[in-house]
Amino acid sequence: MRLADVLRALHDTGFAGPMRPDHGRMIWGERGRPGYGLYDRALGATYLQGLWEGLGER
Repeated sequence: MRLADVLRALHDTGFAGPMRPDHGRMIWGERGRPGYGLYDRALGATYLQGLWEGLGER
């Protein structure tokens, strides 16, 4: 199952709660706790938002 399929199922059942990416890589020279890269998690959040907005336009 793809992430888009999961989001479609949530959208089609009226889900209105929060969502966020769970973990991210360390990219662009970032340092911190492994799995909690700020930049990659921000990219993941925008990916989720883009998929969600696309489902509303069907």
